[in-house]
Amino acid sequence: MLLNRRKLRWAAGLSLATVAIVWAFSAMGMFTRLEWAGFDQRMHLFRGHARLDPRIAVVLIDEPSLQAMDPLVGRYPWPRSVYADLIDYLALGGARAVVFDILFTETEKEGAARGQGMSPDDRRLVQASRDSGIAYHSMQIVREDANDNNRSQLSQPMPPLFRRRFALPNAGGFPERGNNSYSLPFNGLYQASKGVGTVGLDADTDGIYRRARLFQIYRGAVYPSLGVVPLLAMLHPQAVTEHDGTLHLGTLSIPLDRHGCYLVNMAGAIHPYSISGIFASIEALRGGDVQHLLIPPDTFKNKIVFIGASAAGLEDIKATAVANRTPGVFIHASIAGNILSGNFLHTVPAGAKWLIVWLLAASTLAAILLSNRLAWQLLVPLSIAACYAGWCYWQFALDRVYPLVAPEAAVMVGLLAAFTYLAFTEGRDRRRVRAMLSQYVSPAMLSQVLDRYQEQLRAEVGVRVNVSILFSDVRAFTSISERLSAEQVVDLLNTHFSVMSEIIFEHQGTLDKYIGDAIMAFWGAPIPVADHADRAVAAAMRMQRQLALVNRRLTEKEYPVINIGIGVNTGEVVLGNIGSVRKLDYTVIGDNVNLASRLEGLTSKYGCPVIISETTFQQLAGDIPCAPVDLVRVKGRRKPVRIYWPLALPDDEATTVAQARTLSRSVTDAFERYLHHDWARARDLYSGLGELPLAEVFISRCDEYGRQPPPADWDGVFTQTSK
Repeated sequence: MLLNRRKLRWAAGLSLATVAIVWAFSAMGMFTRLEWAGFDQRMHLFRGHARLDPRIAVVLIDEPSLQAMDPLVGRYPWPRSVYADLIDYLALGGARAVVFDILFTETEKEGAARGQGMSPDDRRLVQASRDSGIAYHSMQIVREDANDNNRSQLSQPMPPLFRRRFALPNAGGFPERGNNSYSLPFNGLYQASKGVGTVGLDADTDGIYRRARLFQIYRGAVYPSLGVVPLLAMLHPQAVTEHDGTLHLGTLSIPLDRHGCYLVNMAGAIHPYSISGIFASIEALRGGDVQHLLIPPDTFKNKIVFIGASAAGLEDIKATAVANRTPGVFIHASIAGNILSGNFLHTVPAGAKWLIVWLLAASTLAAILLSNRLAWQLLVPLSIAACYAGWCYWQFALDRVYPLVAPEAAVMVGLLAAFTYLAFTEGRDRRRVRAMLSQYVSPAMLSQVLDRYQEQLRAEVGVRVNVSILFSDVRAFTSISERLSAEQVVDLLNTHFSVMSEIIFEHQGTLDKYIGDAIMAFWGAPIPVADHADRAVAAAMRMQRQLALVNRRLTEKEYPVINIGIGVNTGEVVLGNIGSVRKLDYTVIGDNVNLASRLEGLTSKYGCPVIISETTFQQLAGDIPCAPVDLVRVKGRRKPVRIYWPLALPDDEATTVAQARTLSRSVTDAFERYLHHDWARARDLYSGLGELPLAEVFISRCDEYGRQPPPADWDGVFTQTSK
């Protein structure tokens, strides 16, 4: 009991030290990018398919629009009358607001050249904005560094008329942020506008746009952003205030982060309308054809319509938490949708964050120091980390953003602190540590790391090698784990990993890592071998065959049986001790590693237990019959790759190998007919293969292409849109 009390006192002291270390790391910004990455992952998972509020629509100037409009109005920038026609059409359909994420800060050059101020097209835009009564335009408020050229132009007052019409009083809480310059819609246009909203978003230091300022301050007056300005007429705010991390807009309270910014709850599934489709409808309407409008005007009835650009040359593409290439107008539309629906992301206060860090650190240290079993000392911190990560993801689904990295770092730092304490106070046997390490790395790799310590453990050093990479993943593991307790999930994975790891070691592979329920391994390093492709494929097929043994053991424990998919790819990668001087991983990275992972994801789509790439197939030295599966372009990769299904191993029974060769020839014939557009013959050949999921995939494709053939230049490549 006295020993436990002493350990509890150490746990309490070390937990405070852990919090201090984590706080110092956080203050130095070491967790910032990791935290952003965790946020992006949750956003992509939970908001990647979220739809925009149905009361909002988006119209884009996209690449097809530039091509389609070129014969009609010339190259971009288009005459301002184009936008006037757009306003008239949307007003005809009963749109509630037309919001331009396009800056019209200057009149057209034609009018200026003639000394007329406004060209006829400018006047047309002004007239349409005034007559519709629903047009909102953009402005910019920025902070510029003073120099000899612009010093006299900075901090100029807003035009009195503009300030009276569009500024809101600073009722309190809005800090001055040094804004000293502005750009307004050209004179005449802002007078005709229903409202004017600020544009210009600031990315985080990693270049990703996650947050926005809903209001900008200029010389004491408050100006709404573009996503807010069309809503003011509906919200009727008497005053706008900001305090205690909350923006009060009338009766509506909007949460802000500690920097006073709004964390945008992005809609990942926005389906915009192309402006070319609208103008095709305008031309049809002018010709009297009201029956065949591509986009009828009443499509926009009672909607707030945001107009922006996605064409690459117009430079309004931004990286957001849900997509790398997002039109900037999507951010403004998402903000408006959040406010309309009240769908806000709520961040955790700083005090609660550090309380969580302390609780996780204290729990980790207590669990390790009060136990004498190594397995328990390792599993408890990992379970704490896993459970907290699960909690963060669950809370995100409920629109609450909990910090992920700092609490998880507290678990890791607490774990290191606890084992450091145990090492110095109880003298753990070094051979026990070596035995623990041997569970995670192959004997060949462990031996080479120890023999060549200076070369292998130096940070940021690597070599390019040709290897074969294997990815194995348990299918539908999430649904399986939901039916089990945390202890059962760990036991199930340990049962599976124990059998599969031994197979990898038996085939002289290097076990890289466990990724959740997945296994990553590679062949050809650190000890080079010429037949690494054969060894990887053989290991993959042995793993599939030994799955029966795993499932027997799981059945004995009354656990659900599992299925796995395995992908193998061969190619050049970077191999080395990757990480920092504090933490290194002996691993491989590169595009070929990503491709191996993608191939594993394709196994369920084609019903093939193992899929290998064409480079692996070409490097096979042994007699391994393989059937062509498809020619695919995987997500995140432009170059297509031919993929194969290995059917038998050279040491299998002769009848098994013969049957595999027969099946390989049959599938090859069917696939060749498919590539040559002979849909009927290909369908017959695939139908003759029996009830193979692969055959069902191509029978369905042949039927579809028979009804609606692909383009004449179709190259047989099937593009996968998911991982």
